Amino acid sequence: MLAKFHEILEKAYRGRYAVGAFNMLSLEHVRGTIRAAEELESPVILQLAEVQFGCAPMELMAPLYLEAAQSAKVPVCVHLDHGQSLETCVKAIKLGFNSVMFDGAELPFEENVEVTSQIVRIAKSVGVDVEAELGKVGLTGFGTSGKDPEVDVFTDVEESAEFIRRTGVDALAIAIGNLHGRYIATPKLNIGRLKEISARNSLPLVLHGGSGTSMEDFKSCIHNGISKINVATALQMAATEAVGRYMNESQSPNYIEMKEIIEDATCRSVKEHIKLFESDGKA
Repeated sequence: MLAKFHEILEKAYRGRYAVGAFNMLSLEHVRGTIRAAEELESPVILQLAEVQFGCAPMELMAPLYLEAAQSAKVPVCVHLDHGQSLETCVKAIKLGFNSVMFDGAELPFEENVEVTSQIVRIAKSVGVDVEAELGKVGLTGFGTSGKDPEVDVFTDVEESAEFIRRTGVDALAIAIGNLHGRYIATPKLNIGRLKEISARNSLPLVLHGGSGTSMEDFKSCIHNGISKINVATALQMAATEAVGRYMNESQSPNYIEMKEIIEDATCRSVKEHIKLFESDGKA
């Protein structure tokens, strides 16, 4: 069933578990994710980031996401991930996404507040929820080595409170040492900063760059205010590795079997994350 973003996250926030938000790039991704969610009776979020539009155009993916969500036996939200402009967020809303994320983290604080507030006003007028980001979630391998993250990377506690108060967002993605992309080493998250931000704000928090995080840090996150965790790279790696094994082992590989392998690999990976995030049985 198509479910409200804020309802899914508020339930997770109260229950101290996290809902997986999985970036979907194909039919096989969507089918595998819905299978996993239904089998484990877990809510789930299907999402697409603007940087992925080149390989998964939003206009083509939206009907697929929405049909899958409406037909699912568990709560499913359809979410725009990392929208880079007001225009992209509005386009996603018109296509039927029932929540959008505007990523203004690279903007000056006041500009981030201004644009996010505009998007919230537009979205709320048609019943759509909004996620925003504050702080700098880095990219693995790009501009992260040699920096002291305490200087300008972590989300500031007081700024988070001001940002939430002035924008009216439903969820806030924060930076606590997490990175987007494939990690070459397991990061160590600043759980202390997370606890401070969570204590200061009664709002579901979001962890971006979930792939590669240690089990210990995942558990600390979901028990201290993180209610949504984004997963993209792990699904792509699972599918790529499964297809690689198939191509090496099969005497006569074919496209249909390859599609089935991608769906199965996605399902297994999503199940692993659902259990890790403790959202199984929470539908």
